[in-house]
Amino acid sequence: MTIEATLQWSDIARNPREVAATVEREGEARLERRGEGSAFILMTASRHEAASTGMRIAQSLLRNAITHSSRLGDLDSLLIDTFPWLRFIPESHRHEFAPEFVATYEACSELDVWTPLQSLMREWKATAAIYADPVLAAKLQGPFDDDLGQVMAPEVVSDDAGRKE
Repeated sequence: MTIEATLQWSDIARNPREVAATVEREGEARLERRGEGSAFILMTASRHEAASTGMRIAQSLLRNAITHSSRLGDLDSLLIDTFPWLRFIPESHRHEFAPEFVATYEACSELDVWTPLQSLMREWKATAAIYADPVLAAKLQGPFDDDLGQVMAPEVVSDDAGRKE
């Protein structure tokens, strides 16, 4: 999704009516901040509600498409067409992706918090990158010459109020 209107953070203070008119006309606007971190997106409430509804519909459609897929080959093709990097994941492990993706997508859609989905995709892509590089995959499968032995369980420390930290 491309946001056409870009405004400066200071525009809100200098001319809030123009900012509001831009957002109403365009549906949304990107607010750039000089050296202060991430930009913001301003959008109308109706546009946000429409986007949220669209995400819930897509989530239901995706879940049902995967749940009711009668042939695993069709599901595999659908996933690889959507996420080409999945072809590097061994077929024996690829079936784990769909239910984890759908469950995470569904939960993120319900909460309207998308960071867990972003993390999930980053983790699966990293796994695919490892499988795509045979040298790296072989190194990570061991044996490991520098194995330092069993890892000890962490010590649980209590604070003055008896809470575990």
